[in-house]
Amino acid sequence: MGQRIGDRELRRRALAGIRDEVEAFGSSAPDSSLVRREGLLAAVAPSTPQRSLFNSVYYSEAAALEEEVGRLGETYDQNGVRAWTVWVPDGDRGTARMLAARGHKLDAEPRAMALDLLDLASEPPAPAGIEPRPGDAPTAAELNDRAYGYGPDGFRAGLAGETAIRWHAAYEGEEAIGCVGTIEVGDDCCVTGVATPPEHRGRGVASWLLWRELDRARERGLRTASLQASRAGAPLYERLGFADLGFVEMWELRR
Repeated sequence: MGQRIGDRELRRRALAGIRDEVEAFGSSAPDSSLVRREGLLAAVAPSTPQRSLFNSVYYSEAAALEEEVGRLGETYDQNGVRAWTVWVPDGDRGTARMLAARGHKLDAEPRAMALDLLDLASEPPAPAGIEPRPGDAPTAAELNDRAYGYGPDGFRAGLAGETAIRWHAAYEGEEAIGCVGTIEVGDDCCVTGVATPPEHRGRGVASWLLWRELDRARERGLRTASLQASRAGAPLYERLGFADLGFVEMWELRR
């Protein structure tokens, strides 16, 4: 049994996973693009101009963001994007104040969560009548839109193409009823796009499907899993063994 990974490194991996998601957001739709600077990565998705999730900015160096934030605003304006957001770790109050002064508003505070896969909980009960199958981007995008109440300008517009995300789905007969996305970077498995439409919730579909994929990641030699969780989703991940390592703020500018 290997040495367990401490909370500081788990938090670092959870925050680094945001970059992998931003990379996917900016490389999925045909008109999407990425702005790359030293210490900064921004996704630009004109096909979903009102959804700041897909028009989001990750930074590892606050000074790089402060230097580029004005030009980023111009880039989003030029591409017709009406809402974009910056992911700000909870300890970086200086960046939060800088963005607030520029008109950004605090829009969400997802939890940064991660798991040493040695500590993955035992397998949850398998939902009756459910079969796991490989997923694909269009199916996962539709499931996410249904799960979160988005119209066609949501995931179907911003995240329906092929990216580094590997999709996994749960089927009941021929109907897809849940999905999980994973991005493997180094020995971390970044989890994204977990979705179960309202009519199929309460059956344990998401936790069972995610457990299966994390167990397989562990078998392949990956060490950790990381994700950003909503308030509603956090208990699911805690049951699987994920640690709550603080939060990340999403500072949105909406025109």
